[in-house]
Amino acid sequence: MTTTMVLNLATLAISLTALVISMLLTLRQLRVASGGNHLPVVLNAFRETRGAAWFEAQEYVLTELAEDHERHRGFRGLPEPARTHANTIGLFYDDLGKLVAHGMIDQNLVIGAYGTNIVRLWDALAPYVYAERRDHGLHFWIYFEDLAARTAARHPETVYAALGLRSRPPRPEPDALEPVG
Repeated sequence: MTTTMVLNLATLAISLTALVISMLLTLRQLRVASGGNHLPVVLNAFRETRGAAWFEAQEYVLTELAEDHERHRGFRGLPEPARTHANTIGLFYDDLGKLVAHGMIDQNLVIGAYGTNIVRLWDALAPYVYAERRDHGLHFWIYFEDLAARTAARHPETVYAALGLRSRPPRPEPDALEPVG
């Protein structure tokens, strides 16, 4: 092999390495830019689940809905305010599920943020949803169901561990400290 061939191969190797690095950096920039576009959506979702109406709806769906209303009548069979409470939960998670299913936001972010409440709320609403689908042939809240299935398959603890989240237990009260001596 001549010196010229070695230099040409070295130049080619350096060029290919630079190209690969450039492509990786471009892909990273695209991911960062894409995430920035979705930040307002995510922040709005977080804001929505901090209000009194959200907590009231969640509590009702988890503790009173099944006691107060027959499941076989479906979602349309719910009177007010049960229907509004169910809608508050179902529409929110169905929309969030759309964003996850279509890769708009990372499922780990949603699972980490909302955890097993997604599954608990789906389980409470599922009989009404299935009755609605049976009676009206719709794909009613299909994305909510998918989000619940994803969450059940990937527990929040797995998400937290993958992120390397740490804990910091409360510090002891100053009078509870042992004297140094």
